[in-house]
Amino acid sequence: MALVTRPHERRDSGAGSAIALSVVIVTHRRLQLLARCLESVFAAALPADAEVLVVVNGPDPASDGLLRDFAGRDARVLVLSIPATSPAGARNAAMARANGDVVYFLDDDVTIVPDLFARALRVFAERADVGVVGGPNLTPPDSGRFEHCVGRVLESPFGSASVSRRYRRRGGVETVDDRALILCNLAIRRSAFGDLEGPFPEHVVCNEENILLAGLAARGVRMLHDPDLVVYHLRRGTLAGFCRQIFKYGRGRWQNTLVVPDSLSPMFLVPVVFLLYLVSLPLAPGPLYFAPLAAYVALLAAFSIQETLRVRDPRCLPLFMILFPACHLSYATGFLGELVQSVRGRGVRIGERAVRRRDRDAA
Repeated sequence: MALVTRPHERRDSGAGSAIALSVVIVTHRRLQLLARCLESVFAAALPADAEVLVVVNGPDPASDGLLRDFAGRDARVLVLSIPATSPAGARNAAMARANGDVVYFLDDDVTIVPDLFARALRVFAERADVGVVGGPNLTPPDSGRFEHCVGRVLESPFGSASVSRRYRRRGGVETVDDRALILCNLAIRRSAFGDLEGPFPEHVVCNEENILLAGLAARGVRMLHDPDLVVYHLRRGTLAGFCRQIFKYGRGRWQNTLVVPDSLSPMFLVPVVFLLYLVSLPLAPGPLYFAPLAAYVALLAAFSIQETLRVRDPRCLPLFMILFPACHLSYATGFLGELVQSVRGRGVRIGERAVRRRDRDAA
């Protein structure tokens, strides 16, 4: 049974009044990260009529205690403790409880810029045709060398192709599709959900926002990307952690494809084709068969040198030479692995496996 620290009452924002805001954060056993996130939220221009709904996803006495302390200091904090479920399931639980006319989703390992909420709410107030607004998640300035290199790989078109916009602050405010938006920094007008109940698909390991946003786009909901709507998102600090993250993204992309086949861009298949090509190299019929490998190595060297010059640290060059192929191959492995699982009929209990894995990793 879910436990809520104070009762909910739906606010009536009324014509001409400020747009009510619900900030939703899902957490589990990440006490220091959560505390840092909440401090940045309350240091921002958070409206007086807002609520900060923190979902504790599974038994977590330490987080419950921290949140009781925050709730004691600020009445806008609402704590929802639920039995362990998938991240999508936890967000669905939050949606069932949230009061805001705008729901702003953050991850518990982000910090935000001071005008994040004010800027997003201004867009919604001025543009009635917009249902979704999001922005980039950037590497925190105080990150170490490895984390900065991970961030550079993610924001590079060579590293993450058509989704690289999620990780860089460039351009202006534009109409976009789900490839430019990410759930750790995403605001959705409640009315955009229409009659959807449990809007996030709970069986997927990630990409739940992409599936939701594709559904909203099919309903004609307009989505914007604002490069100044910034959160700072911690990057993985080890090669193994980075590979696990990208492997999960690959799995999520195939799951996304099963639900929304039209979402599969040819660019998402390039790493998969390259991995299959590498596996076939021992059977190469002749020297020309190695031409694609030579082209990849040339691109790898060029982009690694380019990023090294940008960060002005020659010690980053070998990191880029490792991280770029690690990104491509981890994604392709996750994509192909999930494809095989779905063909074999084993992709139906993904959410439950994700919960068990999360609990094991946290322990």
